[in-house]
Amino acid sequence: MGAEGTVPDRGAIHADAESMARAVGTGDHVALIARGTVDAWHRRVERAAPGSPDRSYLVSLDDTVRGAAATATSGTTPQSRQVTNSVVLATAEAPFSGAESFRAVLSEGLSDAADGGTVVVDDPSAFVPADADPGAVVEGVLAVADEFGVEFHAVATGDGAVVAALARRLSGADTDADAAIAAQSLDYLRETDPTNFGYLRRYWREARRGLTAVEMTYPQSKQVHAALSDPETTSRTLGAALQALVKLGALGVWGDTVAANRYDLTQFDPARIDAVGAALEALDD
Repeated sequence: MGAEGTVPDRGAIHADAESMARAVGTGDHVALIARGTVDAWHRRVERAAPGSPDRSYLVSLDDTVRGAAATATSGTTPQSRQVTNSVVLATAEAPFSGAESFRAVLSEGLSDAADGGTVVVDDPSAFVPADADPGAVVEGVLAVADEFGVEFHAVATGDGAVVAALARRLSGADTDADAAIAAQSLDYLRETDPTNFGYLRRYWREARRGLTAVEMTYPQSKQVHAALSDPETTSRTLGAALQALVKLGALGVWGDTVAANRYDLTQFDPARIDAVGAALEALDD
């Protein structure tokens, strides 16, 4: 069983909508907009993207779409209305019911001739019902995006559990994105796992040094600890900090069939750990 981790060219997480708009390519483009309007998003893409999409399918995850659009409807398939040769506006109820609702949107939104494309989400929490497991929903949604051959882009906003789940599977687009991911994910970690949050806050530098020093690809925490000179941590407290980094998407973990605390250093992200460290240092309590 392989490690859970980020996949190159699968997409990215962005600090804000402006950055996400710059990721839109010239192929087919699907946008799911919960925090703004589809009209505003379309204008943003026209300003920021390197080229206009061949086809845009813009879905409002709200009761109304400002502009010429259809009335919202229940169910998994959005109700849509073509407004130009290359732009279709649609509405859908949020939250989605996960991967199957997402599949219905892509089936409607991507043309039969589409060769790749981009999907953007301005609030990834819109995919996750209140009683659902964010990790399972995010994995299902990304699997559908892979199936359709499109990049998935999202803004690091909304529910911290959802952002953390995305961060374990997608890279940050830039340093601003890494900072936004760190801030959102740390809030979630602090609320749901205060013990490991505390160990990470105290020992994140030592965890980073150990991961850099160890000469194994899939070490256990005791092996990372052994690579340190004069450590402040014990193997147990270092392991707690490493587990926190896994939850934040800065480190991969090998499958449960090997060992619960065996880490995958092919998914070690020093830049994200530095962003986490900066966010921790900025805390005033």
